[in-house]
Amino acid sequence: MPGPAIPAFERAQPTRSTQSPPHSVPDIDALVSNSRIIWGVIAAMSFAAVVSFRAANLSFVWMSVDSALISVVVLLAVSCFYRRIWPNPSISFSTECCAQLALILSLGCALSYPLAKMGFPYRDAALNAADTWMGLDWLAYLHFFNDRPLLATLARLAYSSMLLQLLVMIVGLAAPSRLLRLQQYILASALALAITLTIFAFVPAAGTYAYLHIALSEFTNLSPITTAAQLADIEALRTGRQSVVDGMKGLITFPSFHTVWAVLFMWGFYPIKQLRYAAIFLNLFVIASTPIQGAHYFIDLVGGAAIAAISVCGTARFSRSSRASAISRKAPGVAVDIPGMSADKEPGDPDSARSLGGACL
Repeated sequence: MPGPAIPAFERAQPTRSTQSPPHSVPDIDALVSNSRIIWGVIAAMSFAAVVSFRAANLSFVWMSVDSALISVVVLLAVSCFYRRIWPNPSISFSTECCAQLALILSLGCALSYPLAKMGFPYRDAALNAADTWMGLDWLAYLHFFNDRPLLATLARLAYSSMLLQLLVMIVGLAAPSRLLRLQQYILASALALAITLTIFAFVPAAGTYAYLHIALSEFTNLSPITTAAQLADIEALRTGRQSVVDGMKGLITFPSFHTVWAVLFMWGFYPIKQLRYAAIFLNLFVIASTPIQGAHYFIDLVGGAAIAAISVCGTARFSRSSRASAISRKAPGVAVDIPGMSADKEPGDPDSARSLGGACL
């Protein structure tokens, strides 16, 4: 998949604005270059997963992710068909991106298991102290949600919306003028995962429910997704009681990857004018729900937001944008696209150039 049939695509695509409406022609060279970078990242993550699982004496039950693997194979087959046989850059690259993102997220989750076995001391006391230093009371926040059943229900729904948001975003960014943003979102996610996993290895935590000894039976209106069971999962890995990974769960407390994901979604959805503000509102609520639903400290949210910002800006340093600047100077009649700038721009949308990440991309 890393080496698409560029000539076939170039024969199929018009190059001048008289033949195609503005922002409708993707930059094939940039898309191919970014795709190769993403496949390189996936190869590196796969190698790291194999080495770390062997070093930790862990084995993986592939049947636990068989549906995900089948989906990846189907997506890559569709991508190959629309690249080699019936050239359509939009379908080819969008399906490839979907497969790449599924692989990156799955590998990232798998890597958390051998890292959890490293055995560094739990840092809950320091994380809780950071919340206290910021003047934030986690127990009061817990009572606030428990006293409002409707808010607690909405919080769970919002926290569980990430996969649905991912599918909607992929469809929304599948337009030719937005494919580069979709690839940059994937690279930002991979970079954020790498940073998050590195920090998790040295800053493990049991989570708020376990550290603060919260009895959920006293909070009948709450149904958090992550509870004190997270500590039991990590301890099973550390003591060797679990040596087989059969299905994957979230093990990371600090930094909050749900917060990372929420911030990246706000940035990823921004070029889609119709969904822009709804995505911002929803993901701000996701972040607000994360301490309760994900057993996170407030400082986890700060760490997650910082990693997301670093990842968005960092992606601009090693991903490739379109040839817009050079082409527009040499041939003003050529329709071009700049990720984060003209990719964010739609007719009647004067504010789109000031998109999230516009300073970075």
